[in-house]
Amino acid sequence: MKRLIFTILFLTAALFAKAQIAVDTLSTEALNNLLIEQVERLAEDSDDDLDYEDLLENYIFLSENPVNLNSDEVRQLVELHLISVFQYEELQKYRRFYGDFMFLDELEMVEGFDEQTLAVIKPVVCLEKDQSKDKITLDKMARYGKHQLLGRYEQILEKQQGYAPIDDSTLLAKPNSRYLGNPQKYQLRYTYNYRNKIRAGFTLEKDAGEMFYTDKVSDTIQKLLGNQYHRGFDFVGFHLYAKDLGIVKTAALGDYQLAFGQGLTLWSGMSFGKAGAGSSVMKQGRGITPKGSASEYSFMRGAAVTLGGGPFSGTLFYSNRWVDANISVADTLDNEAELVSSLQETGYHRTIGELLDRHAIRQQVVGGHLAYAVAHFEVGYTAHHTWLNVPLELRPSHYNQYYFQGRSLTNQGIDFKYVKGKYAVFGEAATSMNYDSTALRQAQGPLAFAGLVGLTVKPAGYLNFTVMYRDYGKAYQNLMSNAFGEGSRNQGQRGIYLGVEAAPAPYWNILAYADQFHFTWLTSQVNAPSRGHDYYIRISHSFSKRANAYLQFRSKTKMKNSTDAFVFSHYPIFYTKNSVRFNINYQIGRDFHGSNKAEYAHYRNDDGSNEHGYFLCQDIAYKPEYKPYSLTFRYAIFDAKDYNARIYAYENDVLYSFSVPALYGKGMRFYLLGKVKLFNALTLYARIGRTIYSDRDEIGSGLTLIEGNHKTDLKVEAVWKF
Repeated sequence: MKRLIFTILFLTAALFAKAQIAVDTLSTEALNNLLIEQVERLAEDSDDDLDYEDLLENYIFLSENPVNLNSDEVRQLVELHLISVFQYEELQKYRRFYGDFMFLDELEMVEGFDEQTLAVIKPVVCLEKDQSKDKITLDKMARYGKHQLLGRYEQILEKQQGYAPIDDSTLLAKPNSRYLGNPQKYQLRYTYNYRNKIRAGFTLEKDAGEMFYTDKVSDTIQKLLGNQYHRGFDFVGFHLYAKDLGIVKTAALGDYQLAFGQGLTLWSGMSFGKAGAGSSVMKQGRGITPKGSASEYSFMRGAAVTLGGGPFSGTLFYSNRWVDANISVADTLDNEAELVSSLQETGYHRTIGELLDRHAIRQQVVGGHLAYAVAHFEVGYTAHHTWLNVPLELRPSHYNQYYFQGRSLTNQGIDFKYVKGKYAVFGEAATSMNYDSTALRQAQGPLAFAGLVGLTVKPAGYLNFTVMYRDYGKAYQNLMSNAFGEGSRNQGQRGIYLGVEAAPAPYWNILAYADQFHFTWLTSQVNAPSRGHDYYIRISHSFSKRANAYLQFRSKTKMKNSTDAFVFSHYPIFYTKNSVRFNINYQIGRDFHGSNKAEYAHYRNDDGSNEHGYFLCQDIAYKPEYKPYSLTFRYAIFDAKDYNARIYAYENDVLYSFSVPALYGKGMRFYLLGKVKLFNALTLYARIGRTIYSDRDEIGSGLTLIEGNHKTDLKVEAVWKF
């Protein structure tokens, strides 16, 4: 019955979309849909539970503080894959010939800007006189500055095993068997922005399970934790950022991110890989940017400055922050020495074990970037050195013998980019030096190499080709890299990527890529060098400004160790996951927006596994024009008996937050998101979601175990702008 209902809904939506009439107004729906597609692909590509808050923050900041088309801020649109590098070049060419833009509609006259691109970027651009040389005064900052204060509460309403009562003796015997704090998650954030030139703020966060001011533990537990005993907001961060101050191009104090070249030498925070829109995978480094999110993943804490004049610019930075790590004790001839067995990036400090790992070592990074840029050519040199106050010594294993170990690591790299006419050539070559690693000294010496080079060609306005080759040495080590690759580690892999984007007819777009890769050393899941491929194609069509749809297919093949119990030693086998997705977005009348999605996944491997999964959902959003409120509702059903056939489904959320749950098992998922604006300054958000399973009586495992077949999540947020 459910399948019949959804079939009717899909047919109705498709027929309705064909009947829509184009309207003159462009909303932020196109930008939102693009973000959804990128994040879902990013989640599928990663084996880790990533925090997307940094990524989302960039999009929301643009929507609330549009970039000035008549300034260099437009480069931000390239990095977020809202426009291509060729479109950026055409935009700059238009300004050189005709002067600054006077109307947004002039964008239609720029070569290469189709209706789909215009729909995406118009909500995040504006027209102003270039104010980069305007003098900044305290009076202007007080009069024209924008303030925002955000408070958020969220919680899983069902009782989880980690919060069950336990006595101290049992907890001491099993120190990681319970969370020490309450199940609520809190976040408080303040930001200030003056015309995108001066930005400042602070962020406070406490995760679910972490101790807050009202939580207490016994004296025995406190004594066990010692200096690691902590209550209150677990993450505390602040940032101060300035740009266009004469010779000082950008400067940051507190928390910030760095992004240079193609990400192989230095790129903190998140970055697009195959998830980026368009066929080109060329990155656009943004240099120094402020970090206002509560993400505890890969960021800098200290100071950075970029100085420039003419074609030359230089960046200096220093970071000094405590990071989480597992500390172990090694016996020496005379005494005991502390060693780091692994670095932690989850940011969770809920149990005794996690608290003991909190801020266990000090990580210092110092370095710089030199750049030379003229009309069509850019070249840069990046170098940085990392120190740990306690040496990192991993638990011995065949696959990790070339991972970073020791106290210090030096990275250097040269990146370049040449864009002119219909061609773009880009690349980066990097080295790492680690004198502390015994495995490196014995195998090849302390120096290791990595590199990538790519070419993007646009032979016609409707066609775009990209080819890129990468070769990351098995001994290349970098704690601050985020270049294109298979997986999250830029080490021990070679590959060639071919991408194409075409617009064969008006309102039609085809995006496809093929990525062949080879791991040159063992990985945590494969006891031998392995290989694989990733094929993707998406066909999209805009019926009108009020309706669009896409159909995509993806096939990914990799290798892993066999789990055959009759084989004495694990050996590599192939596994493949194929998925097909259909998605349609449409507007119903003036106030309602709808979306339907259907996805099928098939997983198989050489051990005989053959798993299937499907997902169907109906989204309805009520967003009345000129009204201070809106509602968004989703109802979905899913059936994927095995985790390998899981399906990722993006979910809309409160401001600066969203989730991409991996759905598997059999059941249904729904949520309701409400938004209301009061007094033209205060906005309230509330979201409640529930997942109900029909194939189990327990959800999760370990400390997240819930007895029952349903799970309910609640979020409440208040945003005050003044």
